[in-house]
Amino acid sequence: MPTPALTTTTTQQAAATSGLTHSDTQTVTRAATLDDFDAVNALHERCSLETRFSRYQAARRSLRLAEFHHLTRPDRSLTWVTHPEDDPHQIVATTNLVRTTEAGEAELGIMIEDPWQSRGLGTSLVQYARTQTRDFGCSSMVVMTGSDNVRMLKIMRTLGAVPPAIHSSTVDLTVPVG
Repeated sequence: MPTPALTTTTTQQAAATSGLTHSDTQTVTRAATLDDFDAVNALHERCSLETRFSRYQAARRSLRLAEFHHLTRPDRSLTWVTHPEDDPHQIVATTNLVRTTEAGEAELGIMIEDPWQSRGLGTSLVQYARTQTRDFGCSSMVVMTGSDNVRMLKIMRTLGAVPPAIHSSTVDLTVPVG
């Protein structure tokens, strides 16, 4: 299988310049830039230990600039930030698709600030990431999550992922993007 192209496609460029509005939560999702670094780390500081652990399987308090730079490089990953419609400087969620070493596979990462959880935003962001996975040159989206992360397991099941038998504290789920 050929390696996916490592260039930004027209679709990726369009996604980077336009926002996705979530009417149910009155939020907007747009492509992240390096200028969002401080706001993304502020999001990390506001999130509970449980939320950060659900995202990273560790209690990370922040990202290093080099890590965030990697996440905002369109040849390696796609990253979006979500903010309230009326406050573009307060990031309430981040969503990432990162190419893996497996051809055609992108790993999903998502973190939503605690007060914004259980409002449908996570489902909307994961569905959006899934639609972008194909344009990113990948045929499947994978997520590694805690076996007790009920929200993510439910979202991934609605997208067709079949959770494997749980034998440890983490679960790998794969969703074909069709």
